[in-house]
Amino acid sequence: MERGRKKTIQSLFKGGSIVFVGLGLELGVSFFAKVLMARLLGQVDYGVATLGITTISFSSAILLLGLNNGVGRYLPRFDNVSKRKGVILSAMETALPISILVGAVLALFAGTIASTVLKAPEATGVLRAAGVGIPFAVLLKLFAGVVQGMEQTVPKVLVRNMLQPVVRFGLITAVLLAGLGSLAIVWSYTATFAVAGLVGLWYILTRTPVLEQAKGVRIHRELVWFSAPLMLMTTMVMLLSNLDIFFLSYFHTSGDIGLYNVIYPLAELLTMTLSGFSFIFLPTFSRLHADSKRREMNRIYQVVTKWVFLLTFPGLFFFLLFPGVTIAITFGPEYSEGIVALTILSLGFFVQSVAGPNMNALTSIGATRAIMIMNLIAAGANIGLNYLLIPPYSYVGAAVATAISYTLLNLLYSAALYSQTGIHPLTTHLLKPATGALVLMGVTYALLSTVLVRTIPTAFGTFAAFLVVYTVTVLRLGAIQEEEVMLLRSIEERFGIDLTGLKTLADRLMG
Repeated sequence: MERGRKKTIQSLFKGGSIVFVGLGLELGVSFFAKVLMARLLGQVDYGVATLGITTISFSSAILLLGLNNGVGRYLPRFDNVSKRKGVILSAMETALPISILVGAVLALFAGTIASTVLKAPEATGVLRAAGVGIPFAVLLKLFAGVVQGMEQTVPKVLVRNMLQPVVRFGLITAVLLAGLGSLAIVWSYTATFAVAGLVGLWYILTRTPVLEQAKGVRIHRELVWFSAPLMLMTTMVMLLSNLDIFFLSYFHTSGDIGLYNVIYPLAELLTMTLSGFSFIFLPTFSRLHADSKRREMNRIYQVVTKWVFLLTFPGLFFFLLFPGVTIAITFGPEYSEGIVALTILSLGFFVQSVAGPNMNALTSIGATRAIMIMNLIAAGANIGLNYLLIPPYSYVGAAVATAISYTLLNLLYSAALYSQTGIHPLTTHLLKPATGALVLMGVTYALLSTVLVRTIPTAFGTFAAFLVVYTVTVLRLGAIQEEEVMLLRSIEERFGIDLTGLKTLADRLMG
């Protein structure tokens, strides 16, 4: 049993590392594209483009009906070709027709929606472009759910994390160089979803049982019954992520949207590590739950949560201690008024990350209705906070509402997971290095407040020194365990490299 648990953790880290590399590339390319748009379009045009882009992501996530998660859960539980084929076809036959219909309605009535709902008639064109892109975005997300359920990380990384952002970056760069505006930007996003979605469809048709001779055993009702609460959950999550954009459009200006959409993606970078692990965590955790391996479930959850914290904390350190520098070196000093909002959002997204893959764990054990209820509570709080805070405080109010809502949601998730399974992330291997890291941040903050000046050279010099001391602190306080040492050995064996020096250094630092 012990050997099987270690093998599972190694497989989890291997798959998670592949997704992490893919996410790193995707976020890096996407982030750089946003930097170009923000710098070259200006706040107002960037805000208009954001409305169109947000509409695509918001609508496609809801219209997906949660079926990507349903497919991700059911496929690992079936070995029969007919059943696996039926799962995939049931999801496609349910989600695609609805997304095509809604996309067409949005494209036809874009003017009315822009003028009456968003109070932004200048967004008519971008909403029309978004309507065309919605079905392709749904198709792409279905593809991601299929490869997740088949426990294949590489296809998802190649298509969604590499092909899509690279094509999008190329189109956006061409549009900006041609001097075109926000409408052309959103059409670029639509074209990108079309390319990646069709490639995903090709993969489904050629690399899954969809075209096998065996008759697909449809499970429309079962799949929808499982996924319906996830659809509501996704709706609530999208409200948490995007409702502030629509509130800002209604109560303020496109310029405020542009500024907020500079701060938001910066803070959201703190969730990258969690996203990398979550993709492979769900099917792995689901399989262990099906086999009633409770001890292995708890161990994997704790290991993943610990590593998400360890890898995410340096980003939080930089964002909290050098928010002005962060904005200046990315989107430009003209957006520096967003410092307070960046600080608030960074705390909210850090909580989202270090709470661990609690939602994926709840999904794996089938607690979708509990997820639905908790998301309803968090979304209700978010709507109320946005309504109260955005009119007087604009994007700062939006940041506060988002941070509080995500914190509330993760507290509910973690409490529910512990109540139903007894699983929690708190171990000495997490708490001791976390305490050391917080003390280290406090000491650095005191130095910056009394001795040092926050300049770009100071920021990077301080951060480099922090990384060295942080690494030593983490090792000395016992964060590294047997499974992590095994990972170094597996890397040596797989790539034929000698890591003796690294292991010796780690052993000395660990005492």
